[in-house]
Amino acid sequence: MPRLSKSLPKYRKHRASGQAIVTLNGHDFYLGPHGSKASVAEYDRLTAEWLANGRSVAGAESVEAFTVTELAARFWKHVEVYT
Repeated sequence: MPRLSKSLPKYRKHRASGQAIVTLNGHDFYLGPHGSKASVAEYDRLTAEWLANGRSVAGAESVEAFTVTELAARFWKHVEVYT
């Protein structure tokens, strides 16, 4: 069943570290000790900013994509410089 578009991401506890965590657009944000006032305030700030940006993470810039061939060419130049 698809996730409702009007729901907010959950404030969760990362069991291994005990940290509060929220996932926005597939990126995990650690907020501090779970249950602390500071972590709840950070959750409120991040979700408000996320909503204000049209449900996208601020500063999420597109990364320049390149092909495997271009990667190999760049690596080969690196090898030539350092050998």
